[in-house]
Formats: sequence, structure tokens, C-alpha cells
Amino acid sequence: MELFNTCLKLAKFPDPLKVGNIILFHKHCKSKTEASSYRPISLLPTIDKVLEKLTQHLNFHLEKNNRLSNLQYGFHEGKSTEMAITKLLDTIYKGMASGDHVLVLSVDIKGAFDNIQHKVIVSYHGNSKCPANMVNIFKNLLQNRKVILNTCEGPAIMDQKQGCPQGSCSGLSLWNLVPNEILPENWPINTSIQAFADDLVSHAPTRIQLQSQNNESIAKFSTWASKNQLQISPDKANYLLISKLVRGHTIRWQGERIKKTHAIKYLGVYIDEKMNRDTHLTAQSTRATQLYQNLLKIDGKSWRVALKHRRTLYKTVIELVLAHGSVTWCLEPTVRIARKLSMIQRPFLLAISDAYRTTSTAALQVILGIPPLHLQLQREARGTALCRLRLSLSTNVSDIAPSEIEGKAAGWSAHPSEHLSPTQISLDDGGNINTGLGIYTDGSKTEKRMGAAFCVLTDVNITHRWSVS
Repeated sequence: MELFNTCLKLAKFPDPLKVGNIILFHKHCKSKTEASSYRPISLLPTIDKVLEKLTQHLNFHLEKNNRLSNLQYGFHEGKSTEMAITKLLDTIYKGMASGDHVLVLSVDIKGAFDNIQHKVIVSYHGNSKCPANMVNIFKNLLQNRKVILNTCEGPAIMDQKQGCPQGSCSGLSLWNLVPNEILPENWPINTSIQAFADDLVSHAPTRIQLQSQNNESIAKFSTWASKNQLQISPDKANYLLISKLVRGHTIRWQGERIKKTHAIKYLGVYIDEKMNRDTHLTAQSTRATQLYQNLLKIDGKSWRVALKHRRTLYKTVIELVLAHGSVTWCLEPTVRIARKLSMIQRPFLLAISDAYRTTSTAALQVILGIPPLHLQLQREARGTALCRLRLSLSTNVSDIAPSEIEGKAAGWSAHPSEHLSPTQISLDDGGNINTGLGIYTDGSKTEKRMGAAFCVLTDVNITHRWSVS
């Protein structure tokens, strides 16, 4: 504790704690001969992570003073992937409702976490109006950093002059300072931007106006990227045009052509040019097939997993994977979606129950006590809409208003450093509490049962007692 207090007082990070051991993870479907095909993860000393946790006053300052844009959905307290997807779809539907041509441009920053320069981070940190001691300690954190990579010829040690360490506690917060500049910019009319993956959405009544808006937006984004010494990957960028135009316009980024696609994958949810969810359902079917094969590998022919464990695997893993983003595509499932999800669910029900293949899907659902997949996903979607997104549902579905549901506190309302006291923790025995009214509660859960109880004490006498299991 004395070490941590001294480091915070002097605004210094010891140099030995700044050495990261680099572990490379190969990116799926990438060439193993190219360096960009590997994701570097920095393994840092445990003491360093504890010390970084103590410097999370940065998050508190940014949240309390509204220094982070509401358009930043990644690594932002109170934001989620569901919010980002819903916001993107709302913007698309708004443009479609006005009869405009809608264009969604997905932009990828090449090695964003690895290539951001330390001097850029320090510059943005200095402009964030953070307290001086906080600026100094993060400036020192980025100085004299080194990385070690084990090679066939032995460990190689190099200086680290750029990149937020992927594996550190403060790397995500430091990165958020950089795109925070471009998000609140004055974008062309009918153009919006949001960050998780970087996406621009633009809509206009005419093809010429749409092209003009896109060119202006791209120029603005390119200027920001050049200023921060970041590069855009034109081969990973693509755009989706939702329009009845016979011929769309050509989009170029620094002279390179951006390819047009019929569907884009945004945070795990496919959005296609017809907005009918066909592409996403096809992707879900493919994903379900992979999960089914994995389930068969676990439940081999020469050994069997108990039925209750197979059911648990389905409910806790497979069902949750398929439910990702359901609030955007399964809030009110159509008959076609329900039929498709029933086809996806059937192989799992057969694998769990060991029933004959001629057994109907409805019978399998009743035997196993597993509801139809479209009803389960709809339940997840409605819960997400009410509790996370705070969206009202139709009165024939639920009469509960989002404001009536208790929500998790978002952001930071207080920080321990603002309430320092020499006697914050007392180990003195306060004696027995044997007067007045006292209410005591308890609960427990096992694999098969769940119980709860409470009792009310008036002085030292139990006046009420209740339990259930």
C-alpha cells in the first residue's frame, strides 16, 4: 500500500512495471505469413494492473464532466452493443421513412490500438481538462515502455513508442480520448456517425446530394485520421446502399475504391439492403450448425453426457449465442422467422432427447420443457427493450413503463478520493444491537432448488418469520 500511495503522490509508474510480455493470437482466416494477421496481447505485471486500477479517476472525470461523446458506444459506461445497433437501425429507418436514398459506410481503422501514437494520447489527455496530477501520471505511464517477444532465437526486447497495451486496465479509456474529437464534429446535413466499429450513415433525396454528403464526410474523417497518424483500411471498408437507384455512385477513399456490399455485419447482426433479416437468419443457421457439431463432439458416441447437462449446455450457451441482438430482429417475429428458428432448434432438441427423428418438434419441446426458440428470443428481446434500452412496448404485450423498472446506475456519481477520511474503516466492536426493529434476509440457490427467507426482530424477540423454497 505504501508503494501505491508513493506512486500516486509522485505521479510516477515504476519502469519495471511498464514491461509487457507479448503473446500473439492468430486472426481467423488470415495468412500466417503476415505480421498484421496476428493480434498482440500484452501480459503486464499484476502489480501494474492494480496500480492502473487505482488511477481510474480518469473514467470518473470523463463521465462526471460529460467529456465522452454519447455517440461512443464502445468501452463507455452505460452503453452497449444493443444500443449501438438500435441507434444505427433507427437512423436507417428515419431516412427510409422520408423517402431518401440511405447509405451506410463502415470504416475500419488499421490496427487502431496498435498504431495510435503515445504523443497523440498525451495531447488529447492534456486537452481533456483533467487534473494536473492525473495528466502527469498517465504521461509517465506511457514513457519508457518496453515489450518482450519470445522468438526462436530468444527473447527480443524493444521500446514501445505507440499503441495502447491490449491487456492493460487503462488502454480502453486512453483510446476513447482519441475518437472523442471527431464524433461531435458538424457533419453534413442528414449525416450521422457513431463509434464502436466506425460507421457513417447518410441519406439524401437525390443521388447527387448523397454523393456530395459522402465526399464531404470522408474528407473530414480523413483529415482527422491523418492528424492522428492513423490509416484507414480501404480493403476492409464497405458500404451498403438502401435505395431504388439503378446505379449507385462510386465511393473512393484516398483514391482507392470502396466496395459495395449487399449486407454488412455490424456488431454481430447482419443488415441487408432489403431490411428483411434474410441474411441474418441465414448467418444464424450457419452458426447454429457449427454449434450443433460442437455439441455432438462433446456428447460422443462412446461416452454420453447426462440429459440434464446437455439441456444446460443448450440453455446457457447455444440459446444465448443465437439470442445476440434479438431486440433488433425478434421483437415481433413473423411467421417466417418463427418457422426458420424452429428449423434451427430441431437438431438440438433431437440431440438432447435422443428421440426418434420422426418425433415432432412440438413434442420434443414439451418433453424437454424447452419453449419454442422464437418465443424464447422474443422474451429476451422484450426484456432488453424494457430494461436496457428503456423502450416502451405495446399495451397488449406489457403495461409496464420503462420508468417503473429499476435500472443499473450508469456512470460515476462519486469517487472515493472525494470522501477521504482518516477513519473510513473501523475495526472496533460496536457491541450487540438488541433494541429497536431489525429485519434480516437471506437466500440460497443450488442446482435443483432455490430458497429465500426473512425474519423481523423487535428488540430481541422474533415477531415475524417467512421462508419459501
